[in-house]
Amino acid sequence: MTTMNDVARLAQVSIATVSHVINKTRKVNTKTVEKVERAIRELNYQPNEQARSLKTGQSRLIGVMNYYSVDAFFSEVLSNLESSAYAAGYNVLLRHTEREGMDQGAAISAWRNKNIDGLVINSPFVTDDLYEQTENLGCPCVFLHINDPACKGDIIRGNDLEISEQAMRYLIQLGHKQIACIAGCAFEYQTASQRRIGYEKALQDAGILIRKDYFQCTDYSLQESYNKFKTLMELPDPPTAVFTYSDLLAMGAIRAAADMGLSIPGDISIIGYDDIDQASYCVPRLTTIYQDKKQIGELAFHQILKHLQNPALPPEDIVLPNQLIIRESTGPAKNS
Repeated sequence: MTTMNDVARLAQVSIATVSHVINKTRKVNTKTVEKVERAIRELNYQPNEQARSLKTGQSRLIGVMNYYSVDAFFSEVLSNLESSAYAAGYNVLLRHTEREGMDQGAAISAWRNKNIDGLVINSPFVTDDLYEQTENLGCPCVFLHINDPACKGDIIRGNDLEISEQAMRYLIQLGHKQIACIAGCAFEYQTASQRRIGYEKALQDAGILIRKDYFQCTDYSLQESYNKFKTLMELPDPPTAVFTYSDLLAMGAIRAAADMGLSIPGDISIIGYDDIDQASYCVPRLTTIYQDKKQIGELAFHQILKHLQNPALPPEDIVLPNQLIIRESTGPAKNS
């Protein structure tokens, strides 16, 4: 079994230097770091994480709690979070929680036993109990996509209200006055709930009537979006454009439009949200709102690292600007 002594011998440095390189406990010059890392690769050395945890008091484990399943958007966020963590010598433990957040408490209890160094939470079920449980963990916590002054951890969110309003103004400028919305269910403190505010504000500012039958709330699924789109288009006065809360919802609408023999954007314009990879490859290419998944993932980890290095730092509420990406799925209103 390869030991730290073997690495030190091959790299021709002290054991203490190898330890500093692995644990990042002291700055080591670049050439020495390269020698140590080369020796680690050649010997296929695997640090004893349990021993290191006992010695440093850190597990070098980051917990990630995600609601129910990994969708395409969160997969990209998670991938970049993991890359940042691994580069800094940390491992990531992922836990999916079931619907209604029933097993979030169990997940946090399990992580307490593992002595995690930080926790990232992506869940709509943020409650006072959850805040109390995360505080009891005694480690930095980062919450994604919420807007709650009561939150005691760091928050990373987008400018959902402003960008949704901008997307709606774009459709209105194209001559659309009958604009529907297929909305994913969102609680008040989730940033997604602000998309409705932006949607309705743009309509009000343009003097366009807000119609209840044009706002269809549903689960974030292709089938649900498919059904809701058909409901909208079967109205006596169907919309000429649809704003959706996610690219997945937009793709369900695109499929339904194709099955109904509708042309996009000739008969109906569709806007998504997130700009997942598939948005550039569906037919037609999807106009959508870009969220920087790479930045969200990297920032989530680096906020934890920042608080580990300086526990006295106060929590931060970080707002990342999103961007409207115009592609093929939107165009001038029919007969405008």
